[in-house]
Amino acid sequence: MNTRVNAALFDLGGVVLHFRGNGRAEAEKEVGLPPGTLRRIAYKGSFALANYGIYTHQDWLEAVRRDLVAEFGPGAGAAVEVWAKDPGELDENAVAVLKAVRALDIQVGIFTNNTSGLEEDLDRLGFDAYDTLINSADLGVIKPSPVAYRLAVEAMGVPAEEIFFTDDNHINVIAARHVGLCAVDFVSVPGLIADLAAHGITLPMPTPDTKGGSRA
Repeated sequence: MNTRVNAALFDLGGVVLHFRGNGRAEAEKEVGLPPGTLRRIAYKGSFALANYGIYTHQDWLEAVRRDLVAEFGPGAGAAVEVWAKDPGELDENAVAVLKAVRALDIQVGIFTNNTSGLEEDLDRLGFDAYDTLINSADLGVIKPSPVAYRLAVEAMGVPAEEIFFTDDNHINVIAARHVGLCAVDFVSVPGLIADLAAHGITLPMPTPDTKGGSRA
C-alpha cells in the first residue's frame, strides 16, 4: 500500500487512552460493593445516552448513582465520586506517535464515542497532542454511523480519501472505509507506525516494543 494521506485521525479509547478499571475497583472496595458492580451498572442505557449527547456527563453519573442507591442503599452512591476521579491512563508510546505526526505538520484528530466530560478528563491527563477533537456527544451521533464519519471528515477539513484512520474496533474501521477513509485496525503501536509509513507518513522515531519500551 502506497497511499499518501494528508491528515491522521485516531480513535481514543483502546488506542491512546486505556481504562484499567482501577477507579471502579477502588470505588467498589471503599463503599463495599461486589467487584464488577460499577461496570455492570454504569455502561448501559444511560451511558449510551451520554455518548449521543442526550445526557450530559453529570446526568450519566447521577443516573449511575440512582441505580446504585436503588440496588444497594443510600451509602452506595458515594462510589460515584471515587470512580469519577479516574480519567484513564495514557499510552505514552501512542502519544509519542501522535506528537511525531504533528511534528511533520500533518493534522492530527481524535475521533471518539464519548461523553461531555471528555475535555475535562483530557485536561486532567495533560493530553493535548491533537489539533481537532471530534466527540460523539457533540455530534449527536456515534461511530459506526456513516453520518458520524462524514461529520468527522467535515471537521478535519480534508477529503475522506486523504485521511488516515485507526480504531481498535473492527466495525468502526469497516464503517470508515465505507465513507472513504484510509482506515486500518489498531493492534499495537509498532503496527500503527508501520501502517502510517505505508500511507506515506514515516516517523523519525524509535519503534516501541510491545512491553512499552523502545528499540532503535
